[in-house]
Amino acid sequence: MKLIIADHAGFCFGVNQAIKTIESLIEKKQKAFTLGPIIHNPQEVERLKHLGITAADLCDIKNGSVIIRTHGVGQKVIKQLESRGLNIIDCTCPFVKRVHKSVADISNKGYLTIIIGDHNHPEVEGIKGWCNGEVKVIENVEEAKNFYTNKKVGVVVQTTQTEENVKKIMDILTSKLDIAVFHNTRCEATLNRQNAAAQVAANVDIMLVIGGKNSSNTKKLVKVCQNVGAKVYHIETAAELKKDWFKPTDKVGITAGASTPDWIIKEVISKMNELNKDYKETAMNEEEGEIIYEDTFADLKEDTIVEGTVVKVDDSEVLVNIGYKSDGIIPINELSNVAFESPKDVVKVGDKIQVYIVRLEDKDGNVILSKKRADAINAWNFIEEAYNNQNEIEAVVTEVVKGGVLANINGVKGFIPASHLDIKYVPDLNVFVGQNLKLQVIEFDRKKNRIVLSRKTVLEKEKEKLREKTWASIEEGQIIKGVVKRLTDFGAFVDIGGVDGLIHISDLAWHKINHPSEVVTEEQEVKVQVLKVDKERGRISLGLKQALPNPWDEVEKKYKVGSVIDGKIVKLVSFGAFVEVEPGVEGLVHISQISKDHVANPEDVLEVGQMVKVKIMDINAKEKRMSLSIKEAEAEVENKQVYEMPNESNGITIGEMVGDLFNKK
Repeated sequence: MKLIIADHAGFCFGVNQAIKTIESLIEKKQKAFTLGPIIHNPQEVERLKHLGITAADLCDIKNGSVIIRTHGVGQKVIKQLESRGLNIIDCTCPFVKRVHKSVADISNKGYLTIIIGDHNHPEVEGIKGWCNGEVKVIENVEEAKNFYTNKKVGVVVQTTQTEENVKKIMDILTSKLDIAVFHNTRCEATLNRQNAAAQVAANVDIMLVIGGKNSSNTKKLVKVCQNVGAKVYHIETAAELKKDWFKPTDKVGITAGASTPDWIIKEVISKMNELNKDYKETAMNEEEGEIIYEDTFADLKEDTIVEGTVVKVDDSEVLVNIGYKSDGIIPINELSNVAFESPKDVVKVGDKIQVYIVRLEDKDGNVILSKKRADAINAWNFIEEAYNNQNEIEAVVTEVVKGGVLANINGVKGFIPASHLDIKYVPDLNVFVGQNLKLQVIEFDRKKNRIVLSRKTVLEKEKEKLREKTWASIEEGQIIKGVVKRLTDFGAFVDIGGVDGLIHISDLAWHKINHPSEVVTEEQEVKVQVLKVDKERGRISLGLKQALPNPWDEVEKKYKVGSVIDGKIVKLVSFGAFVEVEPGVEGLVHISQISKDHVANPEDVLEVGQMVKVKIMDINAKEKRMSLSIKEAEAEVENKQVYEMPNESNGITIGEMVGDLFNKK
């Protein structure tokens, strides 16, 4: 026969931790009671009983220490234990505790709680004890079909349920109920165990499932193996094995429930090896020789990196399943090279992570792992590959140091010189702290622990690509966006995609300006028109005003000949004065239209910047000309004042005003 041992067989993390806790009590010779069987395995419960750990009912425990079993209990039970002054040792599986929290949240929101699980199972009873409202247990498809409520519901799952059963029940519930919340609280270890068992069962003639007959998760394993067509025997101990179950040519798979201890699994394998030797007529190949239980685990070595699955995260340690006989422990100081507040900020249950094996067995028999060291080794390998292939990498700037900054690449520090942080000079390097930058590795020496990085190289490559794209697509007449980069007396330089174009001062605005800063500022985004492209000389002329409406286009709609308006004198010449009536629109007041008195020189009576009233004498929008008159505007104002009705509040009548005029004559 050939024996194949499924992965993840035997104690799960929760059971393993509970048994370790109890064994530590035994070593200290402390007597304690378990609130019911600690796990669903009669043989292990009996072994612990001989060592002084007795299972008891709540009413029988008067004093001392009481161990809450892995299945957990309800809130009322805990309060009863506390009221009696008992020392509570909580061995509830952390995955079960997660379900307790979920149902408490669901019921506190006023939803009806549905538990997909086995009726009267201690885990389900414990879960119900954390519900503060109405709760319903649904075990199978028939019960799901027969249940209905018009209330909003929240659904959780017993940790040992099969994926198939959960899916079938949820398909029915979803079709007819208002499900507000669904937490698929199946245990990750249970899922892994069932998948591994199914994989083995599909490739063997006979499947042995080892575990308590009252163990829910073991019974689920039996069903999983049967569903793939295997012939399955559910046994609790090696004594139940029968020789006539097997033929010399059989492939036999072995798995075990989460509450099955190693010593029972070893006994079964040992008995199977004995049966195998009895088949003298069957020649055994070397690979089909005696199976040793320890050999079924992964062949691990210290100072190597392996992949594992996170099964528990708390404030003191992280537990990882690496396919070994026990889960590995990552001490908090070996979790990450980057500072963190909580381990849950770094990893979560179910995460696949790489870990470095520090020790396969410490003084307490634990496997000690380091994610921090694995990250560092992988980071160095990643950086070296990037250096050799000239690939870009990303890193977070952590601090400013002399001459530059330090950046973190998955726990490894690299140096970025100040001159390589940007294309242009950066006066304050602190602006980069906390930023995630794209970088090029320009120096690498693992022996000297030296990594030099450059952002400038990356930016230059990106700019060159952008330049090529811009030159290939730019055409005269296009309206495009750009960013003002530099101001000069004669105009503004604008980055339009890795290429600088010039807006001449005369093309910045429709009105006259003395300096570009009157219109634009550096780093301002602007919309411009491409006026001229000279690819041979690498020059592009841009216009800002050309991308804006020409104010002369609306002049004839906004202004009428004969109307009096306000304006500002912007220029004085020998033949008159130019008056701005709005930005970009100027009119000429001829020297003869300045005053009713003779004016030899406009500067004698007017000054630049002076506000004046002008009368529009003529408008020619096509030629951008407007004739104005200050003299006529003043006459209009005077006439208006003469004919304006006096205000009665002045106390002067029309007769008095006319009389005064005659008297003056």
